[in-house]
Amino acid sequence: MIDELIAEAEIGDEARKFVESDLGKTLLGMAQQEVARAQEELETVDPSDTKKLIALQNQAKNGRNFEQWLNELISKGEQALILWKQERDETNG
Repeated sequence: MIDELIAEAEIGDEARKFVESDLGKTLLGMAQQEVARAQEELETVDPSDTKKLIALQNQAKNGRNFEQWLNELISKGEQALILWKQERDETNG
């Protein structure tokens, strides 16, 4: 279990570093632009064009998912670090 917590904490830290990097900021910005473009198109798309509606919904969902996945990795990493520290303190205590 300790190895799993350490691995999860490291992945979370890597995700945080990525989000804070220029590349991460650029990709998150691109994802947010995709969501905005899809939402704008959804306002004017023909309601009977189900293929286009589904495509736009998926476009927006993919953009949101990208940011959500990174945030989940960061959050899980932070939780794993807390649990690891608790385990360590109990073992050393």
